[in-house]
Amino acid sequence: MIVIRVLDGTDLHADENAVILVAGAGDTGTHTMVHGIDRGALMTAEEPAALVARLAVNPPLARLARPDMTPVWIKGSAVTAIRPPLASERQAAANAVVILGGLRQAVHETVAAAEQVLNAHGANV
Repeated sequence: MIVIRVLDGTDLHADENAVILVAGAGDTGTHTMVHGIDRGALMTAEEPAALVARLAVNPPLARLARPDMTPVWIKGSAVTAIRPPLASERQAAANAVVILGGLRQAVHETVAAAEQVLNAHGANV
């Protein structure tokens, strides 16, 4: 179990194994998005790296880079597919899209590089 303090100050007690993606949010990186606990993103003021360090999950979350080169941590076993960006998803430095059920995360790594990192952290793609 992990306790995450959401932006309104409420402490949320959650199964840390439910966390599938952690990334910074906001232009200044003042918030962190946590996916997998509730529908949509859970927002917290805790630094993403600090929150990930508190997760006692095995294997640990894989660290990749978003197209803007900020880190994103992804649960390998939650990954259902990896593919190149579609024409409608293309953005500078986005070389692959990681799919976690209904959630899509563009990453800087190539499809092959993302696949290698994620498979080393429990993915099977």
